[in-house]
Amino acid sequence: MRDNGEVLLAIDTDLEKMGDPSGLKLASDGRTILVPQPTDNPNDPLNWSDFKKHMILLCVAFAAFAGDFGSGAGIPAVAGQVVEWKLSAVSVTRANNLSIIMCGASGIVWMPLFNYWGRMPVLFWSSVMGLLFTLGCVLSPSFNTYYTLRAFQGLTQSVGQTIGLMFIKDMFFFHQHARKVGIWYSIFITSPVFGPFVGNFIYGGRHKWQPIFWLVFAWSSFLITLMLIFGDESYYNRQIPVEEQPARPKGQISRLLRLVGIWQIRHHSPTPTLVRGYGRLLEVFLKPVIPMSMLFYAMTFMWSVGINISSAILLETPRKAGGYGFGPTSLGYIYFTPLLGIVIGELFGHWFNDFLAARYIKSHHGVFVPEARLWTPYIGAALMIPGLVLVGQTLHLRLHWVGLVFGWGMVQVGIMLISVAIVTYVLDCYPSASGEVSALINLGRVCAGFSVGYFQQAWGKKDGFNVSFGLQAVVVAGSLIILFCIQRWGARLRLAAGPVTPL
Repeated sequence: MRDNGEVLLAIDTDLEKMGDPSGLKLASDGRTILVPQPTDNPNDPLNWSDFKKHMILLCVAFAAFAGDFGSGAGIPAVAGQVVEWKLSAVSVTRANNLSIIMCGASGIVWMPLFNYWGRMPVLFWSSVMGLLFTLGCVLSPSFNTYYTLRAFQGLTQSVGQTIGLMFIKDMFFFHQHARKVGIWYSIFITSPVFGPFVGNFIYGGRHKWQPIFWLVFAWSSFLITLMLIFGDESYYNRQIPVEEQPARPKGQISRLLRLVGIWQIRHHSPTPTLVRGYGRLLEVFLKPVIPMSMLFYAMTFMWSVGINISSAILLETPRKAGGYGFGPTSLGYIYFTPLLGIVIGELFGHWFNDFLAARYIKSHHGVFVPEARLWTPYIGAALMIPGLVLVGQTLHLRLHWVGLVFGWGMVQVGIMLISVAIVTYVLDCYPSASGEVSALINLGRVCAGFSVGYFQQAWGKKDGFNVSFGLQAVVVAGSLIILFCIQRWGARLRLAAGPVTPL
């Protein structure tokens, strides 16, 4: 595999046409060449059991879920906080906006530590800090205290959104990447709507905001417990011969030492400095296909946040004031829609992304390029565009809420298809910089979603939701121009930019 992703080693092809395949390790199907080739070391994460790999993947996915789950939980809590602290809803909502932007910034802050210290220690200790900051939010005596703690909560609980690609690349082979990204992403992308989903039920039954955050605290506690039981360090330096690899003793005590980072400190090989780590983030960002991918993803993902904002407000607004008059519990049921949409998108994409890769490989004599994955986002956009129009017309004309449900569901299916394809694409482009590309893609996603909260509702009220959501559909359609440019000239741009400098 070439680091800049220009060409990937042949997989799932006719071995007889490749000549002598002796010495190449194959998957269980006897046809798929394993990329990268695993070593003979049983401690190589590529040689771990499927159970261990997937339990660690779940730890990472649940950690990614915790970030936006904690941020989204603040949305239904606003009603109770307004009463308790005697502030306006706009003022209290600023804490939620700050938490969201810190979720995006977390990848930039933590990324260099992943390479400097280790994958699992950073994930574990940041999750512990997130647990403590969540507890602080629950016990906050004032809004100013709550506001400050929400920032740190978002910064520490969202590390899994960045580190997921690193674990996937460490533990799984190339032909497995798209499916594992789908598992990781389908779990974590439900979190922005899962918080309001359960939060509305809780507030509707208890009429207090603290129990919502106690649930976030419980999830954080469960996550840490899961890591204590299954967590292990996945980084394996393939540049070092097997006989020179640091020993990884078996047993729970040794595994826990790797979990908390003591083993990494004892076997600290020459690693990049933190300054080099931050410089590498900038280097990856300057690769042309990365900012183009970030822009395309931002232009599509941000509008799913807009639906969340406008729909929740209008559904709770009394009928006399032009809304739908939903209570907190009824609104909670509506949130089944985006959750179901994500599940449908994952079920379709789980197989379709592999189908695209296999078809391209077979038709190109065993050669694969990352751009072959970029057909899936067109399908996603084809669902998002009419979905946004349907949502806008439903809200503008105050049509039956079923129209909103169908439109919202179409948008979420489309977002899921686009997300997995674009994240897998950037990983294929720069596999040795999996953490950096993940941090940058997540930053683009969160910053775009964060910005929508400042204009979405006012825009709809001023120009009409039919116009605002119609123009959002136009933006999604326009983003396909960027997608086409990446698909058409991405390989040339990557070749011209060169590979990422090794650590």
